[in-house]
Amino acid sequence: MASEFDQILNEYATTVVERAQSNLRIKRRVRGKTVNRVSSGNLLNSLVYKIRVRYGKPTIDFTVKGTAGQYADVIEFGRKPNSKMPPVSAIEKWIRMKPLKLRNRQGEFIKSTESAIKSAAYNIARSIGEKGIEGINYYGEAIDDTWDDYKDKLMDAYIKDIEQRLLLNKR
Repeated sequence: MASEFDQILNEYATTVVERAQSNLRIKRRVRGKTVNRVSSGNLLNSLVYKIRVRYGKPTIDFTVKGTAGQYADVIEFGRKPNSKMPPVSAIEKWIRMKPLKLRNRQGEFIKSTESAIKSAAYNIARSIGEKGIEGINYYGEAIDDTWDDYKDKLMDAYIKDIEQRLLLNKR
């Protein structure tokens, strides 16, 4: 049977993951444009937590499962300007999924041919490499937003858990 502390710790971790998912769904203004950071929902559905005991103390690892782990940190922390550009193939996949309406240099809409998609993907990847992208701290904000609601509950339950262990050891 799980202790009260284990139950509250699991509840807290679940709440953080749910808040992080909510943070990903929020539309944000980036460089004057309203953007939605969710395209396929792969990252959104890949957020998980693992509770481990390290050096006798419980810790929570908030992480991402599956292929979303390849780009989760970029969404969380962003990408610095003048850094390596992201893979063009990933941008191509994103353009097809979104779907973006492509334009020519004059700003006129053009047909989304294979070559137009490849060209747009390369230009977007190059721009991301040059200008960087701003992170959204979906996990960081989720932890900050939920901590005040759980810190006292967690501490009280942890103290009770230790007291119960000490009482059992005395017997």
